[in-house]
Amino acid sequence: MNIISSLQEVITFEQTLLFEAKDGSVIHIEPEDAYNLVAIHDTMNQENQVKMRNILEESEDGFDKILSFCYVQINEGDEDAD
Repeated sequence: MNIISSLQEVITFEQTLLFEAKDGSVIHIEPEDAYNLVAIHDTMNQENQVKMRNILEESEDGFDKILSFCYVQINEGDEDAD
């Protein structure tokens, strides 16, 4: 299963899912994380979406780095709304 299908499954069933990265590490995807990843992914152009998906699928470390980036982006958006 690819990362986007996994994220969609987490969102649909609102349950944590275990995703095996290409390096063999196992990533626990929480519903809140899936929502945030998809929200940022969908704002990107196609080239950056592909890069994001590749990093998310590569390793747990890559997943965590992208997740941190998404939280920063979302929190900056929240500050702009104030």
